[in-house]
Amino acid sequence: MRDIPDHPVIQNCERTGYPDGKDPVYPICPVCGCASDTFYKDKYGDIFGCDECVTTVDAWEATSDERN
Repeated sequence: MRDIPDHPVIQNCERTGYPDGKDPVYPICPVCGCASDTFYKDKYGDIFGCDECVTTVDAWEATSDERN
């Protein structure tokens, strides 16, 4: 019986886990350098951060110090 090799895509998936045999390139935040799925843009379309380097705060609490 002849040994028929698997298709190259199947061989790559078995070897590396990816069809092309290469790790995917993840988006990198230009501000902090972390890999992230979400970037935040300002109204001009410029990226100003990601989930790792931008935090949210309550607007009432953040401005309460300015009013006192």
